[in-house]
Amino acid sequence: MTHNRVAQPGQHTLSGLHTTAPPARFTTNTSTSISFRLFSNTSPSVTTTSTPNSSTPTPVTLAAANTPPAPSLDLLGHQLAVGDYRQADETTRALIIDLAGESARGRGYVFFSEVQFISVEDLRAIDKLWREHSNGKFGYSVQRRLWEKSRRDFTRFFIRIGWMKKLDTEIEQYNYRAFPDEFIWEMKDDTPEGHLPLTNALRGTQLLGNILTHPAFEESQQEEAAEESVTATTTDQSKDGNKGKERPKFMRDFEPDYSF
Repeated sequence: MTHNRVAQPGQHTLSGLHTTAPPARFTTNTSTSISFRLFSNTSPSVTTTSTPNSSTPTPVTLAAANTPPAPSLDLLGHQLAVGDYRQADETTRALIIDLAGESARGRGYVFFSEVQFISVEDLRAIDKLWREHSNGKFGYSVQRRLWEKSRRDFTRFFIRIGWMKKLDTEIEQYNYRAFPDEFIWEMKDDTPEGHLPLTNALRGTQLLGNILTHPAFEESQQEEAAEESVTATTTDQSKDGNKGKERPKFMRDFEPDYSF
């Protein structure tokens, strides 16, 4: 069985994973949520030596003084708040690896079968930060909605969110964008909806598919389907001639199937 790794679209090797950041440290409280710590508890260490006839140690080296902060929800929120989508994408990938479990942390990437180990609360928290800091344009739940509208056809979906580009050929052809330069790391009017965060799909779509079908996004999908159903019903009522007539009960109770 082939497993997919968390990496960038457009990467042609799996060695390009950015997993040098230390794993997120988190603590649990009496609730089911997980609270992350922005920085490691480990203080920078100083190596010292003593000179003859002196009791005062002489500092020699300073270790870990510039160690980057561990990936965390606080760090992700800060990066998104200042519009640093490139680094936010890296932090998101590191968080997904950490939350997928010890095995994923050990190897530095996630098997698609490990997505199930990520809690609903944690995945929703990541998605919420992306949506809040992009005016609802980015996030896994946004990608889920667009994937459904693409009838779960990944090629159509990738074209729609801008992960594939049209080639300058006589016949219509598309290819994956090259990471990272050809992806869009700014919020612009023409930035495709759902463009971020990235998930590598060059070696298969099972990882991305398992993220998009995670229980964390089932509720929002059902709510959106219900809203679309209400909107469609209201539009149909207006088209009936504004006669003030209600739609038949069987049509009002009808819920379309968006599962495709």
